[in-house]
Amino acid sequence: MEVHHHSHTEDSSAKHGSKRFKHYLFEFFMLFLAVFCGFLAENFREHQVEHQREKQYIITLLEDLKTDVPLLDSTIYYWSEVNNSVDSVTDAIVSTLNKTDFPKAYRHINEALNYWSFTYNDRTISQLKSAGAFRLIRNKKVAEKIVSYDQFNNNEIKNILLIHTKFYENALALRSKVFAENIISEIFRRYKNTPAPYSENSRVESMIKENNIPLTKETQSTLMFEFKNSLLAMKRDYDNLYWSYTVMRKMNLELTTLIQKEYDLK
Repeated sequence: MEVHHHSHTEDSSAKHGSKRFKHYLFEFFMLFLAVFCGFLAENFREHQVEHQREKQYIITLLEDLKTDVPLLDSTIYYWSEVNNSVDSVTDAIVSTLNKTDFPKAYRHINEALNYWSFTYNDRTISQLKSAGAFRLIRNKKVAEKIVSYDQFNNNEIKNILLIHTKFYENALALRSKVFAENIISEIFRRYKNTPAPYSENSRVESMIKENNIPLTKETQSTLMFEFKNSLLAMKRDYDNLYWSYTVMRKMNLELTTLIQKEYDLK
């Protein structure tokens, strides 16, 4: 009589193999789950870090914008004062040289040629550009406003100021030909770039008599005419400068308001 046991052994081996496969599958699944959860945790952590960096950039940018405001307002104000003195100097200069009010021109000339300029605080924007961190600004409207603000400062403002500087330098060069620098310096020593009061007229007149300009009347008259024209050209160009600063002031306010609203900041 024959006895066969191999079928039972085969069944046991099959069951054992099936259990081992399931065990491996389970271990693979758990390993995959651990790696995936780790990836999610790391991704979450990176997003948290990036959000914190974004918030910090926005906070410092808001500080930059706020520090720009008083400086920009002062620049707009002082350019207006410069224009008032330009009017005083050009009103004092007439085509007939002996009718020109030289004391008045001297009293206002320091302020008329006082040069004011404004450079915006680009601390945060420079960091955003150099670090390639603009991608951190998730709010598209805010990002676009920042770019526009930066471009306006680096394009329109700089170009307009460059042109205005040429008018200024031309007027400054002509001033040295028709006015005595030691008189201008003495008035500046006493009053800096503010106009000297009318009470200084007699004193200025005595300094003019002591410092005669070594030019013929005809040459002096011609140069004085050119100087007056250079001041008028500079004043006319100021309209472009004033426009650029007022637009920049508006853009500053819009960007500040938008940031405060979108990021709940004050």
